[in-house]
Amino acid sequence: MAERVRFSPSPSGVLHIGGARTALFNWLIARASGGQFIVRIEDTDATRADAAHAEEILDDLDWLGLVPDESPRVGGAHAPYLQSERAASHREALETLQHEGAVYPCFCTEPELVAQRARDAESSRAPRYSGTCRSLSSTDRDGRVAAGEPHVWRFAVPAGRRITVHDLIHGDVGFNSDDMGDFVLMRSDGTPTYDLACVADDIDMRITLVLRGDDHLSNTPRQILIHEALAGSVPDFAHVPLVHDSKGRPLSKSSGAAGIGQLREQGYLPAAVLNHLALIGWTAPDGSEILTPDELIQAFDISRVSKSAGSHDVDRLNWIASQHMRSANTESLAVVVAPFLANLPGWLDRGAVAEALKSEVSTGQEMAAAAGSLAEPARLDAEAHAALSMPDAGSGLRAAETALLNPGDASMGAALRRELKAAGVPARVGMPAIRAALTGRAHGLPLDTVMDLLGGARTLERIRVAQGFDTPSGVKG
Repeated sequence: MAERVRFSPSPSGVLHIGGARTALFNWLIARASGGQFIVRIEDTDATRADAAHAEEILDDLDWLGLVPDESPRVGGAHAPYLQSERAASHREALETLQHEGAVYPCFCTEPELVAQRARDAESSRAPRYSGTCRSLSSTDRDGRVAAGEPHVWRFAVPAGRRITVHDLIHGDVGFNSDDMGDFVLMRSDGTPTYDLACVADDIDMRITLVLRGDDHLSNTPRQILIHEALAGSVPDFAHVPLVHDSKGRPLSKSSGAAGIGQLREQGYLPAAVLNHLALIGWTAPDGSEILTPDELIQAFDISRVSKSAGSHDVDRLNWIASQHMRSANTESLAVVVAPFLANLPGWLDRGAVAEALKSEVSTGQEMAAAAGSLAEPARLDAEAHAALSMPDAGSGLRAAETALLNPGDASMGAALRRELKAAGVPARVGMPAIRAALTGRAHGLPLDTVMDLLGGARTLERIRVAQGFDTPSGVKG
């Protein structure tokens, strides 16, 4: 079946790891089924919605490659895709419910509702509306509405009903309608609540599967009742467990969860981020850990999503990122790392730098840092100074100079190792000293890589300069 799925973020903050994973799962289902992936921005809460965040969310989805078939930017047959622009549809849904007798006006004031909740608390009852206005006669209701008395519209929840959510992840989850109370669908100012707007939009957009975080599972029985009253049918539901941090705390916008924009700024490859997101609470049938987006589409099965919360582990992300960086093709790599290498001097070939360093780093930022030591050696750190102060360090530098002047048919690396051996300088002494001379660091990139990128002339120049240093003042390139 070709599924129509939607990702409907609230633009109250940036797109974080948990939200991005929900978007990914929706996108995978749409692509695997030959269906459509819709993005709807739920911005009806004017106190929290921010148009700038909405644009950032759409930018981040595009960067990840989760390009929607319908969205505020793309448009589509079921526009508009900003919920705040769908007020007419929400009012029409309410009118349908009024015609069906599924809702009624409630004139209870806020002080009355507060007092009722207090009585519930004193009696150790779960707070819920007592149904005061449900018993009003239609004549009384109509008269008070016509007179302009402030009111909300409540859904008349049927008594004694067992509402079962057939969830594709959690299985059947049952709720008792008697525990719900009649809930508000339209506020006194004429704005819809989340439940009404969400269901009306899902019906209008012909959503067949609602996949979202399991913090929405408690909303679902109410939404099932609205679906039945408006459309007579209910979509499938799948509630994915929330993503936790390494300490087991739920990630959220308010708790400073890692934003996709942050990962983008750090220079992660989009495919690596998608791979990491997919493996939070899901496993491939064959146990594969490194998967491309196309491989994820082929492998994804909602039944393999865990019922337990998954964890966002930065170390795991970095390992996955390193594997994707290592295997990245020239084109995709160039797009991601180009901004990070933009300030390199002209003599350093950016393409060669990217190809040479991609097996050593996980992100564009790391690549820039590694390349920076090539462009201009950093101030000697303590280890680099110690390496250059070793008794045989000077002999190692002289051996390097000899190798560079007389490499013969060997590569620079092979010639260097030959001359170190001839001079009787242990590699564990000579190599750190030479690397310190070339980069200002005793540890880091393979020495062969460093020399290849610098070239013979610049390598020789730095070796000669370093032979004049016996203090930690720095190495000049």
